[in-house]
Formats: sequence, structure tokens, C-alpha cells
Amino acid sequence: MTALLALLVNGFRESRRNRVTVVVFLFAFVMVFSATFALELTVVTFARVLTDLGLGVMGLIAVFLSVFLSTGLLPREIERRTIYMIVSKPVSRSAFLVGRLLANLATVGFVTAMMVALFLLQMVWEGAPMGAPHAAAIIGLFLEIVVVSSVGFFFASFSSQFVSAVSTVGLYFVGHLAGDLYRMVHRSKSELVRYGGEALYYLLPNLDRLDFKARATYMDPTPWSEVAASGAYALGYSVVLIAVACFFFERRDFK
Repeated sequence: MTALLALLVNGFRESRRNRVTVVVFLFAFVMVFSATFALELTVVTFARVLTDLGLGVMGLIAVFLSVFLSTGLLPREIERRTIYMIVSKPVSRSAFLVGRLLANLATVGFVTAMMVALFLLQMVWEGAPMGAPHAAAIIGLFLEIVVVSSVGFFFASFSSQFVSAVSTVGLYFVGHLAGDLYRMVHRSKSELVRYGGEALYYLLPNLDRLDFKARATYMDPTPWSEVAASGAYALGYSVVLIAVACFFFERRDFK
């Protein structure tokens, strides 16, 4: 546990050197101009536009950071050969991977929390209504960060940074189309297509079930039981994926 904590702290410090906090100022810039644009619209749609833009920008920036950090940490350690110094100590490769994952989540989570604070401040400043749908959307965003980061580390455990990044981005978009895939394959008359599509549906990350931003935009309530079920799914999927990533990473040849 001490070694895991040390890896987490060290990874968090290293991630800060990437100047990822600059994205917070980018987010603030976008939010200010989105409010200016929203003021030109009718009073009825003002809160919707502000919520939609704020949550949308937060989601894109958080996913970008998750992909950038999760797919780059392990390859950079191998390229710089600093990983040899760590694994030569009484620290397993699996502990190293999990420590780097937790550091990645801490970094992206910290930046996202700052963006959430700016978003809520903007909503209060403009007098836009907020409620439980906004809280559900923010929780879903953090859960999505966990899944995307886990996917990134999974690919990085056995492939290069470029391949990992492209694969993670691809799965991100596919994950948001999982519901459409499920409905589409069930319309097929072929049993092979239906069974294959269902297997693919359960195998791929279903990020669509973590996306509550549209409901927050229209102030539609999200049952907390659904949020809890989505959280259990995201954490369970991530744990399984990281377990497989540890299996591959333990057997990877660094030469």
C-alpha cells in the first residue's frame, strides 16, 4: 500500500508537469464567451444553452486529458527506461500500472473538479437554475473519466502510444453509440448477427449509459438508482479491464 501511494503521488506530480491545468483557463474562456452568446438568445433558452455548452466543453476536455495521459504514461516510462528503476525495486508491474492509473485519475479528476467549480460559479452568476439533473450529469462525467482512462491504460499495457490513443478515441465514440448498436442488431433477421452484436455490445464500454448531460439541459430528473447502477457498471468494467491490462503488462517485453 505504501508503494502504491508513492506511485500515485509521484505520477500526480509528473502529470502536473504537462501543464494540464492550462485547460482550466481554456474552459473559463469558453464559458465566458458562451454566456455572452447565450445572452443574445431568448430568456427561455438561456439556461439550456449555458448548461449544454458548459457540460459539453467539460466532457470534451476531460476526455481529451484522459486519453492523452492514460495512453502516454506507460509508453513514456518505457521509452525513457525509467520503468527499469521502478520494477527493479520490490514493486510489481501490476502495482506500477495501478499506481499510474490512480495518478492519472487524480490529475484528471482535479482538473475536472476545477472546471465544475467554474461551471457552477457561472451558473450562479447568471442566475440559471440548477438541480439534481446537473449533479447526475457531473457524476456521469467523472464515471466516464474512469472508464476512458482504464481503456487507455488497457491499450497502453501492450501497444504504443499512437495505437493506444487512436484505439481509445475509437472506443470512446463507439461507446456512445452502444445503444444504437444494440437496437440495430436486434432488427436483423440473422441470428448470427444478433448474437454477435449482443456479444459486442456487452464487450465494448457502454458510455451512453453514463451520459446524463441531455437530461440536465432540459432539467429532466435522473433516478438516483440509475446513477448508482451506472456507477457500479463503470467501476466494475474498469476493474475487469485493468485486471486484463495487468495480465498483459506483467508479460510484456520492454526491449
